Amino acid sequence: MEAPECPVCNNAMTVPIFQCQSGHSLCFTCKKKLTVPICPLCRQIMTQMRNWQLEELVAQSITTCPNKTIGCVIKLKKKEMEEHLKECIFRTLDCPVGKTFGTCSWSGKHKDLMNHFKVCHPQNCDIKPGSDIRIQNISTTSDHRLLYLFEQNKKGFILSFKIDTVQKHAYWLVQYLGSNCASRQNIYEIHITSLQNKNRKVVFADHCFSDSMDVDDVFRQAKCAVMPLIMLNQFIENSKLVFQCLLKRTGSEPKPSVSYTPNPMKGRSKSYTRHKPPHDQPKQNNFKPFIPQGQ
Repeated sequence: MEAPECPVCNNAMTVPIFQCQSGHSLCFTCKKKLTVPICPLCRQIMTQMRNWQLEELVAQSITTCPNKTIGCVIKLKKKEMEEHLKECIFRTLDCPVGKTFGTCSWSGKHKDLMNHFKVCHPQNCDIKPGSDIRIQNISTTSDHRLLYLFEQNKKGFILSFKIDTVQKHAYWLVQYLGSNCASRQNIYEIHITSLQNKNRKVVFADHCFSDSMDVDDVFRQAKCAVMPLIMLNQFIENSKLVFQCLLKRTGSEPKPSVSYTPNPMKGRSKSYTRHKPPHDQPKQNNFKPFIPQGQ
């Protein structure tokens, strides 16, 4: 069932829906435009009375995405459409640099984002998946924030890095420029290698989040790569940090994992792997020692 149309603008009704004294109902968009609360159909006073039956009908009706004119073909129920609009790839989005640092006021479409970065933020789009990302002048005693936009197989991704001295943790997160469903088909890996000893390495793997997710919310919930600052100190040398970001495709949802290889020159060498257990199975201790060959 298609959504009922507003008798004034002829577009699909949007809630809340108010009525005039004669019973005419206007969509919320048209009502907001009224400078004087007079019904444009009968010139009677508009009231604050809601048309609950029509709102319920709108909620159950199938509506097309407002971005249909620029390419979106999605049709959903009204309530589901509200969620879709938050991640529609045809929506207008703000520049991630502006959202993070407050230094850019650009807004536009996903397809134009990379060109905007190349022109206005070239230093934030000069990395490639799998290559070394070198951070200069870094310290665990002061806050630090970085953001990069990059592409792989013509898909866009945003890499965010943060040192939070209040929480005493460092965070890495990769977001996919697209829907939440599509983002979970992409796996990111963060490889952090110590500059103090090349044999010390940490690898974190998890699914990407959609760019519609708030980065700071993900950081606060630690649903990403996280490392205590006291541990990060073992990977920094001369105020420099090096890590890599790799991307993979998967048809199923991955299990978040972390592996850590300490310095094998100091006593025994161990490799630890942590996997999230299924919901229907009790947690088990999956830490296993690694015994080098020849011992």
